[in-house]
Amino acid sequence: MLASLPLILLGLLAIGIMLFLHELGHFLVARLFGVGVDVLSFGIGPKLVSYHGMRTEFRISMIPFGGYCRMQGSLDLTKALQDNEKNLDKAEDGSYFSASPFKRFLIYLAGPLANFVLALILLTLSAMIPVERLSDEAYITPVTAYPSLFHSAIEQPNVMKGDKLIASGDRAFIDWQDAEGFIREHSGEMIPITVLRNGKIIEPSLIPVETDDGWAYGIALLQPAVVGSSDSEDFLPGDRIISIDGKDVVSTYDIYENEGSSFTLTIERSGTTLERRIEDGHLPFSWKSNIRIAGDGGNPLSSALKRSSEMFSSTLSALGAFLTFHFEEALRVITGPVKAAESIGHITVEAFAVSQNSGIRGLLQLLAIISISLSAGNILPIPTFDGGQMLMALFECIRRKALSPRTYVILQIIGMILAFAIMVIVYAIDAKAYFFS
Repeated sequence: MLASLPLILLGLLAIGIMLFLHELGHFLVARLFGVGVDVLSFGIGPKLVSYHGMRTEFRISMIPFGGYCRMQGSLDLTKALQDNEKNLDKAEDGSYFSASPFKRFLIYLAGPLANFVLALILLTLSAMIPVERLSDEAYITPVTAYPSLFHSAIEQPNVMKGDKLIASGDRAFIDWQDAEGFIREHSGEMIPITVLRNGKIIEPSLIPVETDDGWAYGIALLQPAVVGSSDSEDFLPGDRIISIDGKDVVSTYDIYENEGSSFTLTIERSGTTLERRIEDGHLPFSWKSNIRIAGDGGNPLSSALKRSSEMFSSTLSALGAFLTFHFEEALRVITGPVKAAESIGHITVEAFAVSQNSGIRGLLQLLAIISISLSAGNILPIPTFDGGQMLMALFECIRRKALSPRTYVILQIIGMILAFAIMVIVYAIDAKAYFFS
C-alpha cells in the first residue's frame, strides 16, 4: 500500500475534483434561485486560502479530496428550534428554507445532474480522441459454423461464413471493430446490413436474440490465419497457415477447432510451402491485425449518452444490492475509495506510458466513471444525501406543508448515522483488500 501511495493520492485528487464539481452544481442553481451560499470550498478541513465574494466565501482547504457547499439557513434552523417553532416561515430572504420546495428539489438535483452531464462531456471528448486501434477486415462467420468453439445455439440464418460486412444503411464500416461497435450501439434491434458475398452485394438483416447476458447476434470475426509477431524462429510475420494436420485452414478458428497436444502446421511463406511441428500445443506467435489511428467512430455524443446511462444504471443496481445486503452482487461493481483511487492512478499512469492520447483518453474515461458513481450514489434516498433532500422537498410539494424544524433535524441525524455506517463499510472493503486478501 505504501508503494502505491503516489497513485492513491493521484486518484483521490481526481475524486476530489469530481466532488467539487458536484458541489459547484449545487452552488450555481442555489444562486440562480436567490439562495445564499456562505461557503464554497474545494477540499475539506482547515482552509488554506479564501476569497470573500459579495455573498460567498470561496475557499481552498487543506485536504484536496472533496469539497462542500454550505448554503445560508443554519441560523434560521437553530432559531426555529430554540423558539420551538412548528415551521420555518420566518426564514430570512436568501435562506435555503425560504425557497419553495420545488426550488429546493432542483438545488439538490443539480449536484447529481452536474456529475451526469460532466460524465457525458468527458465520454464524448474521449470518443473523439484518436488512438491506435486494432483493425481487421470485417469478414464474418455465424458462430454455428464453429459449434465446438462457441458452444452457442444462436443462429443467424442471413449470414454465411466468409461474408464481408460493408455497411448498415448509410453507415459504411471501416473494419470489423467499427462494425462491432455499431452493432453494440444498436443492441436489441434488427439491423439491416450490406455484405459482399462471392463478389455480389447482398442486403440481409441481423436478427437479435435475447440471452441471459443481453442481446446477441450470433456472428464473429473470421480472422485470416496469418502470423503477426512470433517468439519462435520457425514462424515469421506474414506467414499464412494453410492447413493443420492436412486439414484446410480458412481462419484462426479452423486451427483452434482442430489443434491437439501436438500437430503439424503447413505455412505459406513468399510462395514457398513449409511444415512446422508443434509439440506442446502452444502457438508461439500472435495473429496479425492491422493498426489504424482513429476515435470511436459513429456519433460520439450518442455513444457517450448510451454509455453514461448504462454506467448509471449498473451503479444504481450495485448500490441497491449493497443496501439490501446482497454484498456478493454489489462487490462486482463497488470497491473501496482507497482501492478505487489506486486503480485510477495506476491505469492513468499506464495509459500515458503507452501514448499521450491514450493517457488523456484513459483519464477522461476514469473521471467519467467517478462522476457517474457520484451521481448515482448521491441520489440514494438517505436524508443527508441529495436523494433524501430531494425526497423531502417532493414530500412537501405533495403535502403542501413544510416539515417541522424538529422533524427535519431528526431526519438529518438519522441520515448522518446511515452515512457513517456506509462509510465504515466501504472503508472496511478497502481494509479487506489491503490487509486480509
